[in-house]
Amino acid sequence: MENNLFYNHVEKNDINSPVIEQIEQYSVEHPEEQIYLITSPLGDKYTYPYENNVVVILSPRHKIIFLDIKGDEDEFDEYYEDFLEDLSSISDKFEYKEHIGRPRKWRRELTVQETYNKDISIADLVSNHKLPKDSKRKCELLISLLIGSINDIDKVGVKTPDTLLEKVKKNIILFDGEQTRFIYKKFPKKTVTIQGLSGTGKTELLLHKLKELYTATDDSKIFFTCHNIALANTLKDRIPEFFNFMKVEKQIEWNKRLFVDRAWGSERDKNSGLYSYICDFYGIQFRRYGWTVNYQKIFSEALEFIDNIDKEEFEYAFDYILIDERQDFPKVLFDLCEKVARHKVYVAGDVFQDIFDNANEEELEVDVILNKCYRTDPRTLMFSHAIGMGLFEDIKYNWLTDKQWEAIGYSIIRTNSDVCFYRDPIRRFEELEIDNVQSMFIEEYKNKDQVIDIINKIIKDNPSATPDDFAIIMLDNNKAIYNYIDDLGYKVLEKLNWEINRAFDTKSKKTETLFVSNKNNVKGLEFPFVICIASKIQNSYSFRNSLYTMLTRSFIQSYLLVKDTQGLDVHRKGLDIINNEKCIKSVEPSDKEKQQIRSTIIKLQQTPNISYKEFLSRIFTELKIPKKYRSKFERALIDTDIEKFDTDTTVEFINDNRKYFCK
Repeated sequence: MENNLFYNHVEKNDINSPVIEQIEQYSVEHPEEQIYLITSPLGDKYTYPYENNVVVILSPRHKIIFLDIKGDEDEFDEYYEDFLEDLSSISDKFEYKEHIGRPRKWRRELTVQETYNKDISIADLVSNHKLPKDSKRKCELLISLLIGSINDIDKVGVKTPDTLLEKVKKNIILFDGEQTRFIYKKFPKKTVTIQGLSGTGKTELLLHKLKELYTATDDSKIFFTCHNIALANTLKDRIPEFFNFMKVEKQIEWNKRLFVDRAWGSERDKNSGLYSYICDFYGIQFRRYGWTVNYQKIFSEALEFIDNIDKEEFEYAFDYILIDERQDFPKVLFDLCEKVARHKVYVAGDVFQDIFDNANEEELEVDVILNKCYRTDPRTLMFSHAIGMGLFEDIKYNWLTDKQWEAIGYSIIRTNSDVCFYRDPIRRFEELEIDNVQSMFIEEYKNKDQVIDIINKIIKDNPSATPDDFAIIMLDNNKAIYNYIDDLGYKVLEKLNWEINRAFDTKSKKTETLFVSNKNNVKGLEFPFVICIASKIQNSYSFRNSLYTMLTRSFIQSYLLVKDTQGLDVHRKGLDIINNEKCIKSVEPSDKEKQQIRSTIIKLQQTPNISYKEFLSRIFTELKIPKKYRSKFERALIDTDIEKFDTDTTVEFINDNRKYFCK
């Protein structure tokens, strides 16, 4: 099995093949070891005359090993000196030098020159060059420079932090093997697709790919698109910041070389969307959104039009197209992009955007799978998946195929009907000694003082914690939560002297305030500590998905506080197994039960192309509910755990309550 922490950027030749093959085998036998093989710094155009005769081994916790294969001492020394000189230059460029010093201070401590012979043991070679604890951090910073995984040195620093919060906040981020492969490897296919769970760094990788493409030439034309305006605007803001951080010297030529906007756009402005630009470029009639006009229709019509253009008259609209949020688009968009892009189309998405989006086998056939979530502790992620899908319970809400489980990062071991799901540890946490620090708590909710006590306990363990490090999320969907939040706000001000940010009003994070929200304003955000509060563990699909999503907003600890403890013991037992055995333990459904699960999910996903209000209005009309009573039903339905757009259950609820509400 291939180790997705391993990345080889060295092209094999007659000289280096035996060495590389030994290292590849070592990586398979040591899947916990992160290893990169290079001959020059990645991302910059450095070349050396002797590089085909050398392999440079990068592995956190070890010295940087320069391995001479040919055995020409003079040439090897010159290569080594040139390499370190260029590394020093990169360190200076990203302002690392003032923190880690010049090479004369760290070359002996952090690098070593070795000569290869056929009897050499790669395991011994690596083992012989382990670093002491106080040198590891500095070496990781050098590795981050060499692979282009640049960290904000002023934030992470060189000194090893003391508290868990500071260790996580100041952890040095290194691309894993799959992430590095996406950025630097040349793929033979024209369309390159990456799939990853939320928190795996998909958008960040697209930004790195954009930087590589934009800086490679002076005239490439690139369109970066996504589904909605809000994300497009966020990207427009992030790209200049990212380019500045990455020290990109080329100026961004907006709407000339680089276009960033939503997929549809406006007829009045050709630069307002990918579709608008393509229509203007090829002379296609623009279609406005309507009941029968959707992505499938507009992109199909555009592709058909372009397919009919004479080959001698055809021109490419762009050199490259990048697409975020793949799951929001039909396949025909990717076919269209491949047609109008000269070189490559890069597509990133999450086909498991919620835990009930069961991707088909075709959707899983991608070039790069990012199944390591670097935001959330693996134990919290496992518990969130399990409680969301009902894996601890007799009746499951979802069950994936083996290929789907593997796509979201699980390995599977079966014993009769019992199934254990395991996740590999991730580098963000594996060195932080967190096994004795619980990442997930589930408790009976008692009162508001309990919330304050949890915050105070966290502050005691992490004295540098600030209001910004916490989020309190209300999982219920009723008006009572807003009165509760007001009361909690007074309590927080009284006990902690903190202001709260009512995110359902502000729609954003605010510095130096405690983030408090319903479940609708947290997407895309992350916090060190998250406290979720619910009246009970509801049995609706929408609640279970919200529960999964909210618990995984944390990157250190999540708390789930539940008022009604009925059925809570089964989840506590499941969490104990996760903590003690590092796996989810479940009972596999029968084939008949799996079919029922799939049928229910398919039915729920057949949502009408209308708003929920319009959906209810049609039912009210069919049931002849007078208009003056409809708002009562609407409020009541929102407060229940009935799935939206579930016609049968909604009709049943209205008929059962007609005599109470219509008076």
